[in-house]
Amino acid sequence: MLRRFASHGTVWRMGITEVAVEVSNPRDQTQWRKLDLIADTGAIFSVIPKSTLEQLGITPYAEETFHLADGSEIHRGLGDVFVRIDGKARTVPTIFGEPNDMPLLGVTALEILGYTVDPRTRKLEPTKMILL
Repeated sequence: MLRRFASHGTVWRMGITEVAVEVSNPRDQTQWRKLDLIADTGAIFSVIPKSTLEQLGITPYAEETFHLADGSEIHRGLGDVFVRIDGKARTVPTIFGEPNDMPLLGVTALEILGYTVDPRTRKLEPTKMILL
């Protein structure tokens, strides 16, 4: 995300792609919340604040242990969320984020919705849906 060039002391903003999404309860799509998420192709799951999901009446179907890059473990709820980007919506497995968790749009959501991140433009691009 932010990377410091040691020799020059310069801070560079590395390839961050922010995506405007709308989220809703898959069982009751009468309420929607708008969020800006960081598209993270290195993250399997999306992370949305638990408070937002609870406001929409979404409950986790499982509690899971997730391993972080630094080797630590965290425990979070996992549930289904209806995610919409540019009018295209799908149900996506999502981690219930705690207050200090960064809201993310993970690669599973990107694939389910049929998008990829173009690293040159830092924008989402439609991609072919592949069945192997």
